[in-house]
Amino acid sequence: MTRLLYLPDDVTVIQLEVDMPAAQLCAAVNAGIRPLPVLRSAPPEKLIASEMGGTVVVAPTTPKNMPFKQKKTSASLSRRQTQVHELAIRGLTSGEIAVMLHLSRRTVNYHLNQVKNRMHLGEIPQAELFPRSLLSNED
Repeated sequence: MTRLLYLPDDVTVIQLEVDMPAAQLCAAVNAGIRPLPVLRSAPPEKLIASEMGGTVVVAPTTPKNMPFKQKKTSASLSRRQTQVHELAIRGLTSGEIAVMLHLSRRTVNYHLNQVKNRMHLGEIPQAELFPRSLLSNED
């Protein structure tokens, strides 16, 4: 008996005991054959199987052009913009942020302006408001 774990999506796991050798089951699935009813009812995308310690794991392959992570939308901030923004909300000046992140003060101000511009365009929720001192062009 071979244990089969079928992962049809990111949250579902179907566990079965199959009366087929693990190597034979892997070879069949990887060849495009769906030897079990549960696999025949799977979506039409290609399935891939791998054997791990007598257990066969079967899952749909991800298309080559689809990355695992979602693409960043224009409304999201870059990693550095997020860092600068969070430090500014905590009350640090642009000079202090520059020292902490090993950036120039001018670069910090650029990131702060990018975040402020996105706030004014409505791309960033108003719950993430800056301290008043940063909204005016001080510093």
